[in-house]
Amino acid sequence: MWVVLLILKIILYLLAALMLLLITLLVVPFSYKGEAAICGEVSYSYSVGWFWNLFKIRGTKGEESLKTEVFLSNKRLFTVKTKVESKDEPEKDEIEKEVKESAKGVNDLKSMFDTKLIKEGFGYLKKIIKQIRPKYLHLCGTYGFEDPSVTGMTAGFIYTLQGAWPQSQIRLQPCFTEEILELEFKATGSISVGNILWDTARFVLKKDIRTKIFKRNKKVKLKSK
Repeated sequence: MWVVLLILKIILYLLAALMLLLITLLVVPFSYKGEAAICGEVSYSYSVGWFWNLFKIRGTKGEESLKTEVFLSNKRLFTVKTKVESKDEPEKDEIEKEVKESAKGVNDLKSMFDTKLIKEGFGYLKKIIKQIRPKYLHLCGTYGFEDPSVTGMTAGFIYTLQGAWPQSQIRLQPCFTEEILELEFKATGSISVGNILWDTARFVLKKDIRTKIFKRNKKVKLKSK
């Protein structure tokens, strides 16, 4: 009998420990830091820490390799290295297939959403972006597209972006004479998983959203039959 009680006690302790860990994951935010550079090739480095950097993941990407390291406090637990393979340019048929599939997806989304749903969706995205946006942002470089009008529209968007992050340095120069993309990016911030899950649950459980999603799923099932 005492063996059964001991096993039950151990199970209860394990469940309590898992519950405490889950609550801690939801309450304690993750901090992140990232750097990236685009000049022909794309290179970046990032660091994600949790519980005041007791647990940390750090990664870097160069021209030929991608390295990920996992730390417990300041002790490195393990490292994963992968070789970056250069991708061949996609064939024309593959590009046309992807375009058709994207258009089909857009049409499906159009049939699913109405004006009220779009408004609710933008409100939800606004909350999520506000929570994950970096506290500090450094973005500088030069950009230019084949169509000068696209470059102009991008310049207008970047101008409005500068007001979203008071503690930021955004110095991007548009180039209207050639196609160019040379950027340097740095960002630091934090993310609270609990707040994101809470906002997501509130959005999904709204009557209008829930009714529309389940109604759409029923239609898809009937068509498949």
